[in-house]
Amino acid sequence: MELNLMKAVHYFSFFACLYFLFQTSAFAKADVNIQINKSVETLSLIYTTGTPAQKIAFVNSPNDSRTKRWKPVNNEFEVVYEKHQEFIQRIDGKAFNHVQLSLTPTYKHLPKSYAPIAPFSDGGVLIHTGRLFACIDLCSDDDNGWKIKIEVEGNAHFIANGKVNYQSENWLGYDDGQYVYIGQQKPIDEPTFLAMIDQGLPEKMKMELSQSLPKTMTFFESHLGENSSSVKPMLFASYSNKKGKDIQGGVLPNQVFIHWDMDNLDEKLKEKNFINRTLWMFAHEASHFYQDSASLVSDKSESWIHEGNAEWLSAIALREFYPEIIELFISKKLNQAKSDCANALTKYSLEDAARKGNYRSYYQCGIIIHSLIDKKTRELSKGKQSIFNVWNDFKEQGKNKGKTGAVGFWAVTEKYISSDMLQGLKNLTTDKLADPENYINQLESL
Repeated sequence: MELNLMKAVHYFSFFACLYFLFQTSAFAKADVNIQINKSVETLSLIYTTGTPAQKIAFVNSPNDSRTKRWKPVNNEFEVVYEKHQEFIQRIDGKAFNHVQLSLTPTYKHLPKSYAPIAPFSDGGVLIHTGRLFACIDLCSDDDNGWKIKIEVEGNAHFIANGKVNYQSENWLGYDDGQYVYIGQQKPIDEPTFLAMIDQGLPEKMKMELSQSLPKTMTFFESHLGENSSSVKPMLFASYSNKKGKDIQGGVLPNQVFIHWDMDNLDEKLKEKNFINRTLWMFAHEASHFYQDSASLVSDKSESWIHEGNAEWLSAIALREFYPEIIELFISKKLNQAKSDCANALTKYSLEDAARKGNYRSYYQCGIIIHSLIDKKTRELSKGKQSIFNVWNDFKEQGKNKGKTGAVGFWAVTEKYISSDMLQGLKNLTTDKLADPENYINQLESL
């Protein structure tokens, strides 16, 4: 998520004070400090508490895998799973304020959660700090804010909060946390982003990512303006190069990542469009760095605005970089999105999709909406304007007038497309349609 810049000094001071008070309060509630130690041979955690604890309970326990993969260094401790909750305790039941654990530094798929560790092929690792968050006795919804410290040895460094660190560093972690890289591989360190692309990836994949990521970031910045976050965006691509079959990608604040837990990526590259799908995913997530969508869309039922926009911006970016080979892929992607969108809208309206748990429809219907806005904007302006103009006006309107969400988006869009198309697209997002596929066909013919 991106942070909005405060322009007035007195407002900045006011919010800075609130921020400090909130952070301090949140940290005090958690009252558990976390230290990560990484050497060539081991990966370990140290938990310390401000007050003695009978047990340390984890914020999130999707299963009991910590009991198998987190081993207390001192055999007086144990990791236990009871009533869907994992926690650390002394075997004799006594209180404690310090415990050290050794972690298994391999990939582990977790249900509905990001992997705790994504190993790089050279021994480096990505560690999800959100997996480490814990509380004294039991976590409540109010617990948030953990002091994190990382110690590395020798030539290793770590990447956190958009920076490369060569010495130990402390910070406060919140909410879902972030991935931190610890290892010796040097990142691509550009003024506007950091990227860590596993050197063990097949040469073709490594070359495509190394060339595409910088171009994609530069492309979006040139059309949407600078990333407004104070934290430099980070992109990670890791490869276990060990037996497995999982691919996991995702986003955390200011981060995009994908991990291949397998040793047959060379074979995967033979699959048609495997690289195209990977580049599309990175382009989609990279576009979010420049949308400022966190300040523009707050209602989940309006997620078609930023997710659909990101999908279409991915198409525009890849078309810019690979005009000879990408068009068929984009065409198939749009046709599939149209089919999936129409299928979803036969069951409920688009604005009801979130309540029904179908978030994919915001991507599928959203790309149709934004592709049509872009097409009509270019036609009516004779190529002088595009979806980028629409989105930049949306950002300016949100910043200057506070007019956001669907109401704000349509208020901007009406300046670029015909009234018939505008009303038709509005209805697509709100109405329960009798024949969604035919309705979309009619919109495309306007």
